Amino acid sequence: MDLFSAICQGLGLALAVGVGGPLTALFIAMMAALESGIRPEATDYEFLGATWFLVTLLAIVVVFMLARSRNVMRWPQVAVLAAIGAVVCAASLAEEGEAAWPGLILGAAAAGFAALVAWSILAGAVSRAAGSEPGSREADAANVMIVAFAAAGIVLAAASLFLPPVSLVALAALVWLALSRRRRAGEKYEGLRILR
Repeated sequence: MDLFSAICQGLGLALAVGVGGPLTALFIAMMAALESGIRPEATDYEFLGATWFLVTLLAIVVVFMLARSRNVMRWPQVAVLAAIGAVVCAASLAEEGEAAWPGLILGAAAAGFAALVAWSILAGAVSRAAGSEPGSREADAANVMIVAFAAAGIVLAAASLFLPPVSLVALAALVWLALSRRRRAGEKYEGLRILR
């Protein structure tokens, strides 16, 4: 794998972590443990496939699930996902013998951005579910969306491991999604202002 592929792989893994959350990070760590697609052994990031790191990620998955069910998110969780994104992106560069520090910056930015976009979509569904009965249509819809985002993150991570340039398409899609949501929010605000 050349430098361009390593950058694309790291970018894709970080975006996947932002979209899919710690469950996607756990998938990436398991792939590292199996030495499938990513092999950071003999680098500073060989802990990515270590048992203690897998257990830590599993604990983070549980904490995130509890926080989501109470509609608590935003900055602490975005920071955690950005840190994990930094690690997986840096590991991708390190396994190629490249300097890892640019991967830390790129990975943190990509994972943080993807997490904010994903949360902006999920927030409405989760807040509607918070005020409804368990098993209601709103609660079911929120759960389906959460599972869909986790699955999308895992699919993106798998694609990035074996077809790294896919990450560029994912980045373009997330940027488009963020811009379109911002434009719609601006139009909604304008509509409300006119009603006054």
